[in-house]
Amino acid sequence: MRFVLVLVLLFFLNAFSQPKDDYSWMDKYFLVEPFNIYNIVMMQKTDLELTQKQIDAIKSEYDKYFPIMLGKARILKDKEEELRKLVYGNSDPEKVKNLIVEIAKLKSEMTVLDINLFKAVQSILNKKQNEKLIKYLTSGSL
Repeated sequence: MRFVLVLVLLFFLNAFSQPKDDYSWMDKYFLVEPFNIYNIVMMQKTDLELTQKQIDAIKSEYDKYFPIMLGKARILKDKEEELRKLVYGNSDPEKVKNLIVEIAKLKSEMTVLDINLFKAVQSILNKKQNEKLIKYLTSGSL
């Protein structure tokens, strides 16, 4: 009985210690480190003095871009596994090359989507908010 209680306790500790929506695994599927602008802006929304209308508009943009990025990241994860299997096996070099080009294209698309989200969020902010945001990003003071 004690063993079962320990297992249940460990399960709950693990379940609550990790963020529910941890998508950090996606970061490796961009060409460069992602901006993660939504998280940054939401963490700084008080300091940026965002209005509820701005918050809603930013969330709307995020909801438009994020599912596309998530889908591409899942495809990339599968493509990289496929590449590993091809390389480990005796595969056709042309197949490997084509898959690498496909992976690079998907990573480029992910990066462009991330930049588009960044620019969409910037367009919602006023000049003062944008200046503060850029200061956060360039000074590393988040």
